[in-house]
Amino acid sequence: MRTQAFLCVVLFIGGYIAAPLSEEKDDKIVIPRQIFDDNFIKCKAKHDIVDVMVPLNAFTLKTNIGFDSDSKPDMTVFLVEADLKNGKRVDKGLYLYKNDEVKMVLPNGRAAAASFDDEKIVYFGASDGLYVYNVDSKSADKYGKFSDSIIDIATNIDGKHIYILSEDHKLYNVTNEGADKELLQDVEDAQEIVLDDSGNIYFYDSNKDVFIKNADGIIKVQGLPEGRKSLNLVNPPFIMEESVPLMIDNALYVIKANGTAEATSLEFSANAKPTAYGADIFPVQY
Repeated sequence: MRTQAFLCVVLFIGGYIAAPLSEEKDDKIVIPRQIFDDNFIKCKAKHDIVDVMVPLNAFTLKTNIGFDSDSKPDMTVFLVEADLKNGKRVDKGLYLYKNDEVKMVLPNGRAAAASFDDEKIVYFGASDGLYVYNVDSKSADKYGKFSDSIIDIATNIDGKHIYILSEDHKLYNVTNEGADKELLQDVEDAQEIVLDDSGNIYFYDSNKDVFIKNADGIIKVQGLPEGRKSLNLVNPPFIMEESVPLMIDNALYVIKANGTAEATSLEFSANAKPTAYGADIFPVQY
């Protein structure tokens, strides 16, 4: 069991990191292990941190009013821990990081998603269904009457449409405050999901092909590199419009709603690739 560091690293979204340790190689900015300085560590976990979610709603927006470089905003961040062994994942719980403290919120939690509005709405996907965050008790309350084993979750801007990805890789749209659940039959074999600011759904299948579901149907993303071994969809920062970040192996791409892929100049060295990513309202990455 290895200790995983949870770090706060300042990035410039324009495609490069503001750090002299970065190296340019074949028009690429390669991020070395040294970028993860101990001064950036916010907390440490006993397992891999496999998901990081910063709620870009009233939790963060109100916290960051009047933010300046000398202040220390009271950030709210949700973390998911797991043991990753031989390509398999053993879940170890969903946690809240706040006020420099870590608290377990849901022992069987696997993923978190938040609305983007003036409310403090955060949903959790777990092995026995859907939960909603209780702000007062800092705990999780069951949401809806179903008990699907959920491996990923996303929600739209106002939090009224909740997309849950079940363990058998079926995607559902949960509405009416958890009362209704609709199977999206045209989404097949989804392994991971992310929404952009317009509600388009991005996912990839077990063949590592990437797709977008919009109002007109399913689009297959073109322009991805051949021989890709690993993919990781990232929740987009608030400044991105109709597009999402996608890590392909160690390189960062941007997937656009029109079905095109664009390579950025950012790449992690082999020993520096993070196990999870989360974007703040400011150009700060976790």
